Amino acid sequence: MRKSKVQWLAAACLVCLAQPVWAATDSTPLYQDTLDSEGQSYSGELAKASTPENSNIRVVRRGEKAKSTEPSEQLPTRIDANKMAYTGSTGDVYAEGDVVVTQGNQTLLSPRIEGNTKTTEYRTVGGYRYLEDNGKTKDITGENMTYRTKDRHFTADQAMGWNDPYYVKGSNATFDGQEGHMEKGMVTTKHAMAFKHAPDYRVEGEDIKVYPGDKVVIKNPTFYIKNFKVFSLPSYTKSLRHDKEGKFSIFSLVPKPTYNSDDGFGLHGNTDYPIGKNGEVYIDYRWYTKAGFKPQVGYRHYLPWGTASIGYSKESNEYNDETVWVEKIGEARVDTHSYHIGKSPITVRGGANAGYWKEGSVKGSHKEYYAEVSHDPIKLWSGADLRFLGGYQRDYYGYDKSIRSMPYWGARFNTKIGNRMQAWVSYNQRNITYNNSPYRFDTTELPKELIYGASYKLTRLDDVSVSVKNNIMSGEVDSIYYTWHHDLHSFDLYLTYKDAQKSNNNQWKIKFVGKDF
Repeated sequence: MRKSKVQWLAAACLVCLAQPVWAATDSTPLYQDTLDSEGQSYSGELAKASTPENSNIRVVRRGEKAKSTEPSEQLPTRIDANKMAYTGSTGDVYAEGDVVVTQGNQTLLSPRIEGNTKTTEYRTVGGYRYLEDNGKTKDITGENMTYRTKDRHFTADQAMGWNDPYYVKGSNATFDGQEGHMEKGMVTTKHAMAFKHAPDYRVEGEDIKVYPGDKVVIKNPTFYIKNFKVFSLPSYTKSLRHDKEGKFSIFSLVPKPTYNSDDGFGLHGNTDYPIGKNGEVYIDYRWYTKAGFKPQVGYRHYLPWGTASIGYSKESNEYNDETVWVEKIGEARVDTHSYHIGKSPITVRGGANAGYWKEGSVKGSHKEYYAEVSHDPIKLWSGADLRFLGGYQRDYYGYDKSIRSMPYWGARFNTKIGNRMQAWVSYNQRNITYNNSPYRFDTTELPKELIYGASYKLTRLDDVSVSVKNNIMSGEVDSIYYTWHHDLHSFDLYLTYKDAQKSNNNQWKIKFVGKDF
């Protein structure tokens, strides 16, 4: 086998699928709710949906640039093949026989590659396989593909395989650097993919167009659960303006089954539609046999420094381990991103909101503002993170004209112990001066609480956890949670027993939630 290094063929072959059809080009951001999800009272609570004020908030360091994926003739490249040839007068080039082209974390495999250095157009013959990160983020195969380095235009007769976060299949795939396109496409998620049978759920479309960072448009989409056709639409547009960590869900519109002990069986779905250059209309619906219909609708606008929104919602929280719902009418809010102070690991963020709240007979205007200081997690050792936070929150309740001033601070620690065990400790202190909330929805039950626990992975699909919540003011254990979690392929099942210690509020709770939506 003859081995050569050919710079001009590098960009042609390796960038060809570096951004296949729908991939975004920005570096992966860190979101605030990812940091805040650590240290919950028991592992089952980690399946809660992101809170609106945190789910769109990124952790930003000024001056950092996104990683570039533009073609570059300067990147080191290696091409291995049984036979290679190049004609200088015409620019024709080919590599044949177990061709392996490697550049950074990208690898292209093909029996033969032909092209021309003057037209900068190259094509595979006899099929191709493209890998990124050894297949962890991309593993795409097909019969033939063509790529032009001068304008980044990519075409393939077939494309199927893994493109994080989806499994895809389609024909006549193209990507010109600005717009991706695929005909007769199928998309499903990694947790729904079944290699011997039909996926648990999927979307098939006659024509799929993707505009990275803006939207995806599917012509004549059909939504399936296994081989059962849920519904079809003439067209479906899904916003990608909040493509969180590259994990937007085009399945979100499909009603997904859920269950929890408090609200009963339910269906959940959501979608958002781009408006103007920086906004989107969002709709989130939840229906439960016990709790009824719980919608969230409104308009969200992405600002350079944060997010602004206005809408109507019914939101839940827990009070004495029972789900309580509040109705927020016409609530407007503004939340900043978490910004690093200079080049330090210290971050600051803040926000304000105002609207009308209704919880049973308790109803009236509500206004709030807050500010918080935190930092990047401290890596104590491999797999161990420590984070402190502190802030101030002030609420104005029109129901009884009360004001709640609440300075707060806390700490979060979590660590991995071997391959099967995790442990966590968190402390939360809310210094309430003289008043609490008239709403159970945002009442502070334990102003000073210490939570610690651990989980252990029993099998590939099962783990158990124990978490202890302590009332620091009384010096007593408030409750102990015992949770069994079972992986149901596309869903997670949580079974939790609460030992209320001093009270008679011992109870079982069941939660059944989807993974990829």
